[in-house]
Amino acid sequence: MLYSASTRGFYSRDIHKAIPADAVEVSAQAYAALMAGQAQGQQIEPDANGAPALAAAPVVSSVPQVVSKFQAKAALHAAGLLASVETLMAGADAVTRLAWTEAQEFRRQSPTVAAMGAALGLDDAALDALFTTAAGIEA
Repeated sequence: MLYSASTRGFYSRDIHKAIPADAVEVSAQAYAALMAGQAQGQQIEPDANGAPALAAAPVVSSVPQVVSKFQAKAALHAAGLLASVETLMAGADAVTRLAWTEAQEFRRQSPTVAAMGAALGLDDAALDALFTTAAGIEA
């Protein structure tokens, strides 16, 4: 069995006529271990030498990444933070004020959200909790 780091794929000389130039030999035992790891949720990634290696699968966030303006403001209100945010926005620069008043949705990874959170003393976990709460609010 062969593994190509450039395609992140396995190749067999018996099956494939075209094999990438960077393909490296993989023993039957190593191949079986890689497949078992993948079946358990790990990913197969090339190591520094281009050989296949098992790596932890990326963690997928369960935190909603986008909420509507209504959901965001309702969650802030429920947390007792809406008045503080309104005060912050009143003193913000013109573009930030436009974003606050005109945006139809708020994104968790937005620099404006991060800056607002920092100004309120909220860490990432608190912002995640606000977005999670907001996503559960329906008008």
